[in-house]
Amino acid sequence: MKKFKKFLLVFLVLGIIGGAIAGGIYAYQKHQEDSLEAKVVYVSDLNYGFYEDEMTSSGYVSNDLIQNIYVEDRKIAEVKVKEGSKVKKGDVLLVYDTSEQQMQIELKELELKGVETDITQAKNEIARLKKITPVSETAEKEEEEKETEKEEEETEEEDNDTVILMQPQRKTNNAYNYIDKKAEPYACEGTMAKPFRFVCNQGCYVLGEYLNQLIEKEQIAAFEIWTGNSVKEGTLLNYWTFDGTAESKVEADSKWLVITKEQIEEEEVIEEDTEEEEEEEEETEEEDTEEESDEETYTKEELNDAIAEEEDSLTELEMTKRELEVELESLKKTQEKANVTANIDGVVKSVGDPESPSLEGTPFIEITDAEGLYVTGEISELRLDQIAVGQEIYVNSWSNGEVYTAEITEISKYPSENSEGYYGEGNMNVSFYPFTAYIEDSDGLTNGDYVDISITPMSMEEDMNGIYIEKAYVREENGQAYVYKADENEKLVKQYVQTGRTIYGSAIEIKAGLSEDDRIAFPYGKTAKEGVKVVESTDLEFY
Repeated sequence: MKKFKKFLLVFLVLGIIGGAIAGGIYAYQKHQEDSLEAKVVYVSDLNYGFYEDEMTSSGYVSNDLIQNIYVEDRKIAEVKVKEGSKVKKGDVLLVYDTSEQQMQIELKELELKGVETDITQAKNEIARLKKITPVSETAEKEEEEKETEKEEEETEEEDNDTVILMQPQRKTNNAYNYIDKKAEPYACEGTMAKPFRFVCNQGCYVLGEYLNQLIEKEQIAAFEIWTGNSVKEGTLLNYWTFDGTAESKVEADSKWLVITKEQIEEEEVIEEDTEEEEEEEEETEEEDTEEESDEETYTKEELNDAIAEEEDSLTELEMTKRELEVELESLKKTQEKANVTANIDGVVKSVGDPESPSLEGTPFIEITDAEGLYVTGEISELRLDQIAVGQEIYVNSWSNGEVYTAEITEISKYPSENSEGYYGEGNMNVSFYPFTAYIEDSDGLTNGDYVDISITPMSMEEDMNGIYIEKAYVREENGQAYVYKADENEKLVKQYVQTGRTIYGSAIEIKAGLSEDDRIAFPYGKTAKEGVKVVESTDLEFY
């Protein structure tokens, strides 16, 4: 018993000594950690910035500025000025006719709705096919043999019988079954902007006599198929626009199916059947369709092929949809640019004939300025996308050495005929386009002064505001870039950032996650961890 107590006492003593040692070690380590300090530097001090070469040109100061308006290949609806009219910057000079663009927009929207409907149907078909359970090869062969026998029997019956189709009623559920000269459109002008528009059933056809009438009168009609036969609430399934100004006459008694836009074969017509018989036939057809749908079977390979075919079709439809959306957006932008305005204050020197405007490089409207000084220069076609009307440029006078600010008011759509390439952009193999800029504060300049022109590229203006720091300050973790930055508690925290291109071989662009007001630390060494206290430094060397 005494030995046990002695052993217990020794064990307790050793435990106390071990705990004291461990506590001392922990306290020492904690002291060491608390005494760690990470040097941080402002991002603004580390930022390289990025500067491309400025574009240069040269030209002459002038006080007789001219603005030339060149018309596009579009119909002019109205000219707002005449020779001798005084205009202010921003005044509307002419207005383009947008009726054709509006018609194209409406047709493109209808086409887009049709494609969207096809996409929905394709998705539903894929979902339906994926729910089908495939059958074995043996069962499929038996099914094919039955189908073959059934088809042979039907063929024999058809050979012995004459196919007789019923003459449909003119309209069913507010939609046409066929269209002749007596049909009445729900929208009626017959022009390209506002064609005759008809709501049609799925099997609707147009008689040749009506198409010929459109051709004779040079009119246009649109035959539309809507769900629920409703233009306001339905979805456009299909449409056919017939342009009577561009088509040739057809047989008067011919029939043209709206859904395919093709002529259908001659049919023997008999009198309409009774409503009761029509209903019975419709019910029979629906039952047959349901039975055929129920009997539809696929082997595993056939089912996979069918699904793959529908998915390919869906991919093509989605590509078509994107193309239509781009075309529609382009048409809308063109329509929005209906008004052409003056870029300068001045007097209208000449106005062309709106009925026959020149498209051969001759200005339709010419405006001369009465006041102010302007500078004209030229820009390489390779840099045209780097300047814009309203952009600020700098002009250095050779006569007095002063630098002036100017604003670009016009960039010509046509290249200069006699340009020899300016010394800053002297590639002789490219065309140069004239531009004009207005000098608001022109004290010290006179008409005819020769000047140098400096232009900051638009892309450069964005780069000048970017952040580019040494790659060494950025680390990666699981494919994500991060830095160590100081937080509001003066401790290091891990900050994930979005990086961009590398410049000068050693600096990387920080597109998001940092600002120039942030402070960051070198992310290597014993102080590179979260929670370490920070101390500001101006030392930009790595440590």
